[in-house]
Amino acid sequence: MRVFVTGATGFVGSHVVEGLIDAGHEPLCLVRETSDTEHLDDLGVETYLGSLDDIEGLDGAVTSADAVIHLAGIVKAKQPEDFYRINGDATEALAELCAGSSDTLERFVYVSSLSARGPCFSPGTEPIEEPQEPVSHYGRSKLRGEEGTLEYAESMPVTIFRPPPVYGPRDYEMFRVFQGASMGVAPIYGGGEAKLSVVHIFDLVDAIVTSLETDHPSGAVFPIDDGSYYSWKDLVRAAGKPFGKEPVTIPVPPFLFDMGARASELWGKLTGQAMMFTRDKLAEMKQPNWVCGHRDLTELLDWSPNWPLERGAEQTAKWYVEHGWL
Repeated sequence: MRVFVTGATGFVGSHVVEGLIDAGHEPLCLVRETSDTEHLDDLGVETYLGSLDDIEGLDGAVTSADAVIHLAGIVKAKQPEDFYRINGDATEALAELCAGSSDTLERFVYVSSLSARGPCFSPGTEPIEEPQEPVSHYGRSKLRGEEGTLEYAESMPVTIFRPPPVYGPRDYEMFRVFQGASMGVAPIYGGGEAKLSVVHIFDLVDAIVTSLETDHPSGAVFPIDDGSYYSWKDLVRAAGKPFGKEPVTIPVPPFLFDMGARASELWGKLTGQAMMFTRDKLAEMKQPNWVCGHRDLTELLDWSPNWPLERGAEQTAKWYVEHGWL
């Protein structure tokens, strides 16, 4: 299967490309002129020069593909409008292009975020039935992208994934947790008792590839996790274990996080940079629960996770050490 992949140079996207190759598929990867394509070049995959700012320019890639996996988006922005323009409007425009350009498209997969759902506590195999209530611009923009994509679920087979935090080799975000844990210390928001789901990148990739190869209803929205849920203290302990550490967790008062977010925003304005840590991000951090499950993945795709936290943390820590990150 020839699969057009957006966001292929990112953390998740690069692993998805590898997973497609391992499964015998042929990735066609969207890259921008400024993209670092070294990893894709090493894999020997075909690339397509374009951008989400010019959706019509992607027509050639879409019409040549059997399926599309849409991963491209932004997780930080100079202003809120950028979230909605890229994660929302551009996603809908790409879905519209795909629905109208290829009568033979076998699947359009959009990788969204649990942030689009909003805070939730639905562990194990329990379904999430509460209304969608995202608490950040990022989450609301991803929900807009979902809604725009689902508009075309009758015109083409559509699948949406809502992963929680994803970790694994080459990830910079959770790396900070491993970095602190390897030194035996970990600052955490408040008391560190907030509950969340996580998923190892290998499990997420496996589920995405499985969705291409397994027939299921158009419009399916799949939360995904590793089969359990954790507090931040649990995550820190798991990250420290491969290093023989029992990290000391340092509770940081919420007002200090708020001050840090404001300072980060100010620095972003002064330097013209999009900052990751903002009050918008803090709105997500303040929530007591970000717990999902994978019930529908099991029922519709016969999928189940293979990378529980302890195994995934050990593998990830080993990669960081072997590649000189730690």
